[in-house]
Amino acid sequence: MNKTLRNLLVPAILVVVSGCATNRGVLDVTYEETANPVNGEAIKFVRVSDNRQFQIDPPQPDIPSLKNDEINDPAITSRAIARKRNGFGQALGDILLPEDETVAGLVESSLSRGFRENGYRVVGPGDPDFDDAIPVEVDIEKFWGWFNPGFWSITLKYETVLLVSGPVGSFVNGKVFDSHVELGFQTASGGNWLKTINANLDALNKDIAADLAESRL
Repeated sequence: MNKTLRNLLVPAILVVVSGCATNRGVLDVTYEETANPVNGEAIKFVRVSDNRQFQIDPPQPDIPSLKNDEINDPAITSRAIARKRNGFGQALGDILLPEDETVAGLVESSLSRGFRENGYRVVGPGDPDFDDAIPVEVDIEKFWGWFNPGFWSITLKYETVLLVSGPVGSFVNGKVFDSHVELGFQTASGGNWLKTINANLDALNKDIAADLAESRL
């Protein structure tokens, strides 16, 4: 490919990849809820803490950052899940959950689904067996998405790192779960981000399910 043609193609590809990438985006990460087992052992989430550290203009894209440098505003950081970039890797707009949602709430909902699918009943305040339920605590160390630009395609990446603690299975002394997924696409559209995030959460729940199954042997 000659230099002139390459120079013409790159801006066109950037438009496809970036779209309105300079603006803040909002992505509603939803999935089908799983019903509680009828006779499963009861657990309760007593604490889910978002411990992620945001930086202004970080040296690498997997470190959380925000377009308007609002790294000390928990109303924003609690909802931030990814950062958009152009075809050269330059940081642009960020991606947040809707105003009534948080990363802590999303992680708790995802883990609730995982526990329910593995025979545990997740209970909350007001449920009859809430007081006697097994208490589980979660520390969110990482929950972030970014992408690597490419000439003809991009790679969306998402990583979640959690510390899960509680008197059940291997969680007694705290267990770290680290899930990382990479998916290739032509564009960084909202739908493709959603596929990547859900794939990451599915991988996380599979790891936790395997750990719970092993602890029952």
